[in-house]
Amino acid sequence: MLRKIGIHRKDPQSSEQGESDDDGLVRRPQNAPRATSEPSNALLDKLSEHTGDHGSHQRKTSNADSSYPGEEATDLSVTSILDARTFDQLGLHLVHHVQAAVCDIVFVHGLGGSAMKTWSWKRDTAQFWPAWLGDDEQLHKTRVFTFGYNSNFKGSGTNLNITDFAKDLLLHLLTFSQGDSEPIGGRPIIFVAHSMGGLVVKKAYIVGKHDPEFSTIIAHVYGMLFLATPHRGSQYAKVLNNILSTAPMGAPPKAYVASLDAQSEALQDINEQFRIICQDLFLVSFWETSKISFGLGKAHVVEKESATLGYPQETSSGLNADHHTICKFQNREDNNYVIVRNTMRLWVGRLKARDKSTRPLNSHTAPIHIDTPISHITSILGVREAAENELNAHRSQALEGTCQWITLRSDLRAWIEGLSNPQSSNVFWLIGLPATGKTVLSSVVIDHLQFLGKPCQYTFFSSGHQSQRTAGYCLRSIATQLAVANVEFRARLSALHEETGVTFNSQNQVFKVIWEKIFEGIILKMRFQQPLYWILDGIDEADQQSLLVTRLTRMQPTSPIGVFFASRPVKIPTVPYQSAPPITLFLAENHTYEDIRTYARRSVESVLPDNEQTQSAVIEQVLAKASGSFLWVRLALETLEHNWHTEDDIRRVLSELPQGMENLYIRMLAKVQNQSPRIRAMAERILTWMACAWRPLSISELEVALQPDFTGFIRLEETILDICGHFISVHSSRVSIIHTTARDFLLKKGTEDSSFINSKEAHTHIAERCLRHLSSDEWRRVFKHIQRPFDLSKKDKRQNRLLLAEDSHPFLGYATSYWAYHVSRAHVSSQTLVETLQEFLNGYCLSWIEAIALSQNLRYLIRSAQYLKTYVKRMSRNNLSGPFDSPVSLTFFPEQLMGVIKSWANDFVRVVGKFGSNLVQCPSSIHTLIPPFCPRGSMIGETFMINRERALVVSGLPYDGWNDCLASVSVGEDLTASKVLAAETCFLILVGSEGSIFVWYADTCESARVIQHQEYVNLMALDDTQKMVATAGTQTYRIWDIATGHETHRIQKAGHALTIAIAFDIKVSTLQIGLDDCSVTTYNLDTMVPMSTFRPRNPQSLLQNCPKTMVFSPDRRKVAMAWRGKPPVVWDMSADPAQQPQRPQHSRTTKSMGALSNPETLQWLPDGDSLLILCQNTAVIEWRLYDEEQIEHSHMQPREMAVSQDQNFLLTSDHAGTMSVWMFPRLSLIYRLANENEFIRSLTFSPDGQRFYDIRGSVCNVWEPDALIRADEETLEDQSSVGDLSMATEPVMRSDESSQCQVTALASDSTDRYFSVGREDGTVVIQEALNGERIRKVYSHSSSSAVIILSWSASGRYMVSGDESGRIITKRLEVKEEAKWAVFAVLDISFSESVQQFLFSHDEKLLLISTATSDHVWSMRTKKEICSRRCGSRQSRRWIAHPLKPSLLIWLDPKEVHTYTWSKLEHSDPPQNPADIPQVLTPGHHSTNKVVQWIALTENKENIVFETLPSTGHISTRSSSGLHLELLSTSDLGRRHPHTLASNCMADLAGRVKRLIGTYQDTIVFLDYDFWICTWRIESVVLDVKRHFFLPRDWLNSETLQMAILNGQGTFFCPKYGDVAIVRNGLRL
Repeated sequence: MLRKIGIHRKDPQSSEQGESDDDGLVRRPQNAPRATSEPSNALLDKLSEHTGDHGSHQRKTSNADSSYPGEEATDLSVTSILDARTFDQLGLHLVHHVQAAVCDIVFVHGLGGSAMKTWSWKRDTAQFWPAWLGDDEQLHKTRVFTFGYNSNFKGSGTNLNITDFAKDLLLHLLTFSQGDSEPIGGRPIIFVAHSMGGLVVKKAYIVGKHDPEFSTIIAHVYGMLFLATPHRGSQYAKVLNNILSTAPMGAPPKAYVASLDAQSEALQDINEQFRIICQDLFLVSFWETSKISFGLGKAHVVEKESATLGYPQETSSGLNADHHTICKFQNREDNNYVIVRNTMRLWVGRLKARDKSTRPLNSHTAPIHIDTPISHITSILGVREAAENELNAHRSQALEGTCQWITLRSDLRAWIEGLSNPQSSNVFWLIGLPATGKTVLSSVVIDHLQFLGKPCQYTFFSSGHQSQRTAGYCLRSIATQLAVANVEFRARLSALHEETGVTFNSQNQVFKVIWEKIFEGIILKMRFQQPLYWILDGIDEADQQSLLVTRLTRMQPTSPIGVFFASRPVKIPTVPYQSAPPITLFLAENHTYEDIRTYARRSVESVLPDNEQTQSAVIEQVLAKASGSFLWVRLALETLEHNWHTEDDIRRVLSELPQGMENLYIRMLAKVQNQSPRIRAMAERILTWMACAWRPLSISELEVALQPDFTGFIRLEETILDICGHFISVHSSRVSIIHTTARDFLLKKGTEDSSFINSKEAHTHIAERCLRHLSSDEWRRVFKHIQRPFDLSKKDKRQNRLLLAEDSHPFLGYATSYWAYHVSRAHVSSQTLVETLQEFLNGYCLSWIEAIALSQNLRYLIRSAQYLKTYVKRMSRNNLSGPFDSPVSLTFFPEQLMGVIKSWANDFVRVVGKFGSNLVQCPSSIHTLIPPFCPRGSMIGETFMINRERALVVSGLPYDGWNDCLASVSVGEDLTASKVLAAETCFLILVGSEGSIFVWYADTCESARVIQHQEYVNLMALDDTQKMVATAGTQTYRIWDIATGHETHRIQKAGHALTIAIAFDIKVSTLQIGLDDCSVTTYNLDTMVPMSTFRPRNPQSLLQNCPKTMVFSPDRRKVAMAWRGKPPVVWDMSADPAQQPQRPQHSRTTKSMGALSNPETLQWLPDGDSLLILCQNTAVIEWRLYDEEQIEHSHMQPREMAVSQDQNFLLTSDHAGTMSVWMFPRLSLIYRLANENEFIRSLTFSPDGQRFYDIRGSVCNVWEPDALIRADEETLEDQSSVGDLSMATEPVMRSDESSQCQVTALASDSTDRYFSVGREDGTVVIQEALNGERIRKVYSHSSSSAVIILSWSASGRYMVSGDESGRIITKRLEVKEEAKWAVFAVLDISFSESVQQFLFSHDEKLLLISTATSDHVWSMRTKKEICSRRCGSRQSRRWIAHPLKPSLLIWLDPKEVHTYTWSKLEHSDPPQNPADIPQVLTPGHHSTNKVVQWIALTENKENIVFETLPSTGHISTRSSSGLHLELLSTSDLGRRHPHTLASNCMADLAGRVKRLIGTYQDTIVFLDYDFWICTWRIESVVLDVKRHFFLPRDWLNSETLQMAILNGQGTFFCPKYGDVAIVRNGLRL
């Protein structure tokens, strides 16, 4: 039961007494004289006066009477009788209690406040608004608390600080107890904090996060709502403390007041720590919009920039209140109360939804997890900067009351209100000349939409921020904002990531992928409660303007979406015939005239307040020259600011003002150039950085960037504004060029006057400065302090740890990310740059790679490689240009140097491909672990090879360069694969004859699952989200969830026609089936019935035969068909047959293109505008449908072909199996992989175009050539005659190493000097263990039978091998001299089945040969079988020699352990009843279909270690799924009932083991799931697992990894194609 009590009490302190108000605002009794001891400081007086006059800052409410009349007492829902005096004391107080509350809401006041009065209108506790929440229909199921602490800055209390207050808050939360109320920490917690209270809450979150005592409570914090919290401090904090310290009888300065200063280290520390750990919180910040009077002026106590955090998950807005009244509400209709209350309603509503059961998105999607953390979304989309930061910067440029005319226009209102009307346009296009205020107007439209409560997402394109001008970033930014605002979309996006693993956080993520997966796959299919509005300002500056505009104007969303474009004059694209044309508004002078006049008037009035005549004259003259340009007016008035002394000065300056932006810029530049030489050089350097930097720099970044030439700045921000001639603006400590036109002016080309900033010289300087900054031994020490060990117990969160280093080294992040960009644009003739670059690459690039890994974004390595390739290409052009180029370009660089730089670029690409995930986990591994695995001929391997003793050494691989083959996987020797498809996270191989689809993980190339259609399958197709795959069988069509392998849809096939095409509709709601009767049927996946059937109308002569091939266009609107002996035909399936006859488009056959009459394969290009036709004579014809143009390419001669999704590359294979990669548009060769007579059935690219796959027989090969990482073509700037030079890139020619004779078995000797290998051609070879050098072939099996098992006796005297036919060969070896071997025959026998284990006796006189169903002991002396035993069925056991009794050996299977005699293979233990059989099985280990896969004895002979796995029916197949580890103590073997070590520790360890490698000394050696070689000391705790080194990704072939071995000295051997990699000293690390 809820018990209520009315509280209507006056302030217990008399109103005649002075008191401190919230946040240090001093309050005096009305009309009371000031005490003589009170400091006569004007600021303190004003603060006092302010808080005494509450009525001066009243807000407009729905109540007509702004004064608060007498009312009935407001009820507080409390569980005990509390009066206001008790309730307003220190500590935590329960305001509203309810059973089974959804969450707890805790209010925390600010400086000088209290638990109740802070939240009470006019400090009258009868108006204590948190109590209202208990009566709110949507919030009454919450508990409400208020917390009070001693923050009064007056008096002589102890000088506490924010940390003390935070700990006090945590303690009260932990120890809360009242009646039957539950403790705090069992339900979500929401904090509402005013001013300094927000800092207390943030600090409490930081302290509690790292203190186990409070971690449970902190784990339940859901969100924080900040009211005017000075996150970045307040300018008045220091002033207030100074007043207190100078007061004759006043209190000493307070530590917590000092913490509020903008320069406070404590505040910066809180911000940096909170930023790193708050990603999972929902954050809302409100700032004050009304000012408080101070002295002669007014100001905000906390500026907007300080009141907002700027984090991606933060939502922020202004409230119509000053700093005092922002936390007090007059009544329940108060606008501010409604906004704050609705925010809490939103959060509580989400929490209620989270408690409900999840529901599926549709019939084939995973459940929605309602409460997806915002940090998870930002990591998926890679948008770290809050979009509102940019919006705030543009908002601040608009004067109050200006630019509102656009919100009143009928056409804008029609656009806003008419989205639900199909006849209305969903596009509004604002067009204006440069500098006419388009961006400010866009921000006004955004504010207007937000004011109306419309869901609005936006982006501002800027040429000054290279990342933010990409179309891909625009889409990711819109998606991020929508995800923050919309719970369902956030959940769907998270589900997409969980199911596919796809992320979109790379700066060059393909636009097509983002659009299809996020927008078409999710957003455009969702039903939103309201229309969405997307604002895109500066669309003309986007890198893919046409593509972006086309997609946005032609999209067909389920819910209405309005798009607002703002741009310079551009050609507006046509829209589909069924859509209304865009609403356009061309900005004219009359539109902005009044706004410009208002701006000019206010600016002039603030300087000449008493001279109206002069004001009018100045305003009229400025407006006469403005030509509608806001920017011109602003700059013109700024040039006048120092010339207001006399009327003559004003008239002279006005007369000299130039008209037009160009002339004004010239005047501004003259001012810069007329300064003293050093000041001019300083200004020029600043402008250089701002004009050419990749993105705007912060003040702290720029200060470091200007070193060493300019140092010791007192206030750099003021210096910039003072000396740079108004070309620079500073907002929120970010420095940027005032406008794009200003940047163009400073960098202009093609005019008689030389540009003020030479672009190439500027980039050269910036590149050198970045490289020198990174070329320091300091960074390795810095990074060491911020490294953290990888947590084996849970997945490591991907956080940018480089930010921790940037706190004290602000320029590090910029230099790390963008040095290569500036190199690519620098002077190619700069010898200094080349020397600086060489010094960096040869000495410090590993520390740079470590920094990239710490940032968690390895895409910067790829981009840097592209930029270096661009630089090399430009160097090559410079060498070729000779005298045609400018004289400065006459410096030539040798080909060797350019080759070295290009090799470095290739190394960067390879590091990401082969070590990427492990490098992110352990960034410091780039110094010690990665260089040894790099090829000897690579730049990293050559430059940073570690030669010290005990260092990691890798040998045995003969090639000097990188291997392009990442992996080769097999579906089974007896099976033939027919097709391969690639998704982001996996690739799929079809074995049509078996109806099987094999799914493999893309990152590790390991088998994931097998999908069984259970009938012959001839086709499969992926949907656009790459979550589903459709298969076409002889009887049914089926759709499968790739992530789970579950069937989601089944459609019965009708008729007997053969299926020749299958594809998902672009929205994944339908499936298109093409049959060889020329029909195309579209099935609705929701109803599972046909929606429509397309049958082309054409002369019977064409359709009387079945088409040979059929393909659907990417948009599924067209279909192309080809017949034998006839040219291809294309139909538009979207045309309405009732309105017009279907007119197919025919390819033209001419004498020169007679090959068109014999088409073999059709392939649409991704843009849907062109069709590639592979003809029987191997010619490729590109048919450009819209141009009616056909281009023949006869130089490629392919048999199979595939096109990359970005339409950059064409992959082909010829009849000999040689694969080639060609680059569009000219289809020039860039890469060739030579092969010898291997038939390739299928080819495909990965979605990112940086990998390709091929199918040969039962094998799928995965390739990652660095040639696919191209130079950044946008950076290549053709210069005059250089642009006419032919610069075709020299193709990379490689041989296919995967076609070598493969290693199929491996064994090592006991001396660490040799090892032996068995190969697929039946040969057995001995090789050096030091370097892998081949010594001699020992013997051979049949060339048609691969050696599958190989064993070498401990003494090295005997070698035995078995092949897949069951033949066994044993040889005796003698060493005649160094590396000279004599070989003698011992055994050559055959079994009816293959062998699974060899075992020599201790004296090596006997050999055990074990097959699946029998065991045999042979004598090495007599060469005869001495005993055998047959089991009659397949067994799951392994044998091991008894460590204590040489005459015995041990049988061990998942259920039993027995000892047998060597001589007779008889039980040596006494006969036992079945109940007495010693049980090996440990609790929780289910033995059904288990096999002992591996067994070994530790070096100290104290333990037998064995591994059990689920039986697959194939001896050679080994999976980590279901792996179980056991230990058998050898001391137990003499007992009647030996038992294995059964412990949770072993079970936990087994969960970490991917592959068991062996034992070393008294440790178990294994490969974990992150592909680290690890050791675990037996019988220690799991946390004692030690990671030593990781394997490159191209070693992670499951078939070769299961052959990897470890010898007694700890040397690791791993087959890799036809060679064996040898890793020494790895276990010593």
